[in-house]
Amino acid sequence: MADKHCVNGHVIDESWDLCPYCPAERGNAAMSIVRPSVVSPRLSTEHRNRLEAIEDVAPRTGGPALVSRTTAVPRVNFGESSKRRYVVGWLVGLNGTSRGESFPIRIGRNVIGRDPRSDVTVGDDQVSAHHADLVFRLDEKRYILMDHNSTNGTFVNEMEIEPRKDLSRLDVVRLGTYKFLFIPLEGFSWEDEGHSR
Repeated sequence: MADKHCVNGHVIDESWDLCPYCPAERGNAAMSIVRPSVVSPRLSTEHRNRLEAIEDVAPRTGGPALVSRTTAVPRVNFGESSKRRYVVGWLVGLNGTSRGESFPIRIGRNVIGRDPRSDVTVGDDQVSAHHADLVFRLDEKRYILMDHNSTNGTFVNEMEIEPRKDLSRLDVVRLGTYKFLFIPLEGFSWEDEGHSR
C-alpha cells in the first residue's frame, strides 16, 4: 500500500484530505484541521463492523457520524524551542483576587493588563486591556516597567511612573486597585547554563 503525500511532500494517512504538518490556510492559524475523508482500509474487519453499526445508529439518535469527524492537531513549530523565554523574576499579588498568586516574569517583554492573554492578568475595571509592559533586558540586567498610555496610570511605591521606571527588589507595583510585589531572580544567570554565581 503506497503512502499518501501532501502538496509539501509530508507523508500522511490516506484517509486525510489536509496535512497536519502544513500551516493552516485560513481560520485559526495556531491549529491545523485534519478531516478524515474515508474509513482507513487498514482497520480490521471487527473494527470496521463496529463503525458500520455505530454509523447505522448515529443518524437515528442524532449523534454525529464517526467517519466524518474533525480532529484538531496543534501545529508544530520547530524553531520555537531555541527561543525559550526563561523566568527571571516574579510579581506576587498582594490584594484582590491575585492575592498570594505569583506571575512569572520572563526574558523580554511581559504584558500586564486585563486581557486574559496577558502575561500578568489583572481583573480590575480600572486596568486597561494592555495596561503596562515589564521588560527584562538580558544584556543590561534591567527590569523596566513601562506604562502603555493607560487611562489610570501605573504606580511604583505609590508614585506614578511617566512613562517608565527601573524596578528594584521588593518594589510594590500598583495598577488600578491591585498591588504586586516585585521579586527578581538574583544570584543566578541563564547564560551560565544555570550555575549560581
